[in-house]
Amino acid sequence: MVRERQPAGRPCAGRRGVATSGRQNMSAVEKVERQASSGEAEAGPKASGGADGNAALSLAGLGFFMVDVQTKKLVWMESPSLDFEHIAGLNEANLSSALRNLAQNDQKQILSLIQHAVKYGTAGPVELGGDDLGNGLSLIATRYQAEGGRTFVIAVSGTDAEDEATGTAVRGVAPLIRHLVEGSEKAVLVVDSFGYLRYANQALYDLFHIADPSLCIGRNIAHIPNRVGKTLTSVVLTTLARRAPVDGNKRFFLASGDSMTLTYDLIPFRVSSGLGGVVFSAEKVNDCAVDFQQIFNLVHAPLLVVDLKTRMLISANTAARKTFAITEQMMESAPITETMLHPRTFVSLIEHARKNSSTPLQATVSGFDGVSRSKRLRASVVESGQGQGQYLVIESKH
Repeated sequence: MVRERQPAGRPCAGRRGVATSGRQNMSAVEKVERQASSGEAEAGPKASGGADGNAALSLAGLGFFMVDVQTKKLVWMESPSLDFEHIAGLNEANLSSALRNLAQNDQKQILSLIQHAVKYGTAGPVELGGDDLGNGLSLIATRYQAEGGRTFVIAVSGTDAEDEATGTAVRGVAPLIRHLVEGSEKAVLVVDSFGYLRYANQALYDLFHIADPSLCIGRNIAHIPNRVGKTLTSVVLTTLARRAPVDGNKRFFLASGDSMTLTYDLIPFRVSSGLGGVVFSAEKVNDCAVDFQQIFNLVHAPLLVVDLKTRMLISANTAARKTFAITEQMMESAPITETMLHPRTFVSLIEHARKNSSTPLQATVSGFDGVSRSKRLRASVVESGQGQGQYLVIESKH
């Protein structure tokens, strides 16, 4: 039977060895904390629910959790609303395994909360998973001593009021989405309000060339752009932060560095306060039409495309990437006038393009491999098809 906790810092009257028991309890929590910090948390097989220790804690919809400090077991209630893995209801897992999918900072916050509750009797509130995505999850914790000297920490969510998040309030999101998209040719992804991937259909895995879904589902999308692609990560996080629907056509860069144009939409939804997210769906544009990106890469001469307003290099064909050692990360590092071309050279190329000159311009181009090359350059100004700006297309002659 659980006994009422004693005031913080006051040992239980008449109980011998409380100080020793407290040190043992702290030692158990500190051991798990060291495992989380060093990345030794158990990976475990894919979550399957129940008390088999394979489930992983989700912040979205979390109302409470309880920790048995001696056995290092964590028990929590998983909401059925976003349950795609059939783990709704009461779950139990080793503490390190239960926290394995959370961001490292959130893991440390939870372990610190438990540690302080064991030491002082109460702890918190701590804020989890907020950042730029809006309201996070607030937790407070209390220590309880049970008969036989066992120690439990119970943490509950301190968020009672409804937030002002926009979106469609729905119930039973998981079964509804499964029913609608299980066999759909359109790629679908569900991300909860804290940024964690909860569901994706086979069409999304195929479209984004994701070979191992277990490395993505349950993970925070902000931490895996190298697995799902930087564009998908960006549009999902932006929609979560703004909490407004988005749709349109956009070029998505894959983890491999390849890209494709997709028609996509993102729809925010809210089940209740602290439980919601976005549904992303997409399909390729003009699947039967000519792939102009492929033609761009087939051109043997190096080609660079630069945004005239920002001077950022936004695209380079295969020949240019090979000649000048260009990568996606380097393209985004700084304007081209700070990396590959002298500002005066860039201005000369713009004038050259506006005059429609057919005579190449001799200039020095600095590659990202540290080698400067003298090249004959031709340039053309291209208007954006959607009236969003102008681009300078630079062709390098041998």
